[in-house]
Amino acid sequence: MAKSAVTKSRLVKTMNDAIKKLKVSDDMVVDESGIRFIYVDYKEAVDDAVDKVISTLRRIYGIDRVYNEQTTIAAVVGEGSRKKETVKFRIIKESQGGVIPTVIQESGTTIIFNQVLRHNVKFDKKEDILNHPETSKSLKRVFGSYKDRLRDWTHTYFEQQQAFLSKYADSRWDEFEYGQKDFVTFFRDQIKNVARSLDPLKPVGDYTTWNPSDIWAVYEKSKVQQTIKDNILPKTQSLVELNSILINLFKEEKLVGISLKKVAPKKGATIKLVNIDTKSMMIGKVEKFKMKDIKFEVDNIAIGETITNTIKMGMDVDFKIIISKAGSRSKASNLSFNTFIKETPAAQGGQAPVKFVIELMKRKGSAITFTNENAKYPKSAEEFFKTTSSGYSTNDFKKWYKVVEKHISKRVTYDDFVELICDLYKKDKQFIAQSKLMSLHFFYDTLRNHDKNIEFWTDLLYLGMKVGKRFAPHAKIS
Repeated sequence: MAKSAVTKSRLVKTMNDAIKKLKVSDDMVVDESGIRFIYVDYKEAVDDAVDKVISTLRRIYGIDRVYNEQTTIAAVVGEGSRKKETVKFRIIKESQGGVIPTVIQESGTTIIFNQVLRHNVKFDKKEDILNHPETSKSLKRVFGSYKDRLRDWTHTYFEQQQAFLSKYADSRWDEFEYGQKDFVTFFRDQIKNVARSLDPLKPVGDYTTWNPSDIWAVYEKSKVQQTIKDNILPKTQSLVELNSILINLFKEEKLVGISLKKVAPKKGATIKLVNIDTKSMMIGKVEKFKMKDIKFEVDNIAIGETITNTIKMGMDVDFKIIISKAGSRSKASNLSFNTFIKETPAAQGGQAPVKFVIELMKRKGSAITFTNENAKYPKSAEEFFKTTSSGYSTNDFKKWYKVVEKHISKRVTYDDFVELICDLYKKDKQFIAQSKLMSLHFFYDTLRNHDKNIEFWTDLLYLGMKVGKRFAPHAKIS
């Protein structure tokens, strides 16, 4: 049987008719606002309807291919040499309460950016976002069960697009995409072929270790991707060369990675270019810090059950490095190193890759023995008083404590500290005890080597903020 010719309007009508017939109109909606793709957003509860809609398209138009992209199913509709259209089925997972998932937050940003930069929609104030029918419809679909909290995000979305327009209003961009074949996914695959050092060989690691960009602005996507692919082969390609390519694409306004932060109520957003040149690889305020501007708040190592300890930077605490236990207090996990920026109180500044933290410690210090592996620290009071499998003993813990003790504001003796740790073990809170010992070990190594070295502490801050030559160029909107 001959297949019908594919047009966007026909596809949209066919899918809307199929959705109506399947009685899933409340849970599956066609979004035709995209330039390159037609999107169908659906809830988990009706995922079986996706196959039925695709079957309808196959019967009427033919299907060239169907492929999966993480949480999206893509169908290329049409056969042979005829014109084809791609339909992408995007799942919207419903979850009640808690933090709105990143996928929803950033999908919302792409909707706004596409409306402004691709469809010439003008938002003069935040209220205009939800007053624009098509934009409101798309955002409510993406937010799903969180749509009652959408109004809270309109301020952030309004300020984000304002900040981006202040720099790139006259630039040409392809459609903004989130997930699947976007540039985040592209680089997750490509970064496997790149090394931070060739001799000795040191892989870059995962995408987030190298690049803080949440979404990307790109012009002539396929050409840009090919340029990058052509320049990161063979697998021993240097990260320096890749970053250099990205800097050039950045300056030519062909590819811009964007790091997004929620904007605090009643605050404006700014766009800042990072890692583009020598100047943007430094922060002026940070470069002026002296050791007198650094304050170590480490009381939680020796007091109570709280795990978090903080390095405060600046007379007005402009920045913080927050060292805490990752994940649940009741499960085994290692330390995390997060940054806080006073100017962006609605969001953290970023997390420092642990392997970079340890490399920094070893590069700028001597006799570094710290390891961020909770299993190497005592799991019980009995182990605390024995030499552990890693070689740590009570003599080590006492030695560590004597160095860190001077930075504890309250008078807590080593015997008091031992009593606290043993009490935590007795209460089956061994993971808290381990985290305190790990924090103690970290501060012992760093304070012993760097209690007068401002460069070490500012470098540690830069690791969390993804500032420096080892990180990708990006535009930060906050």
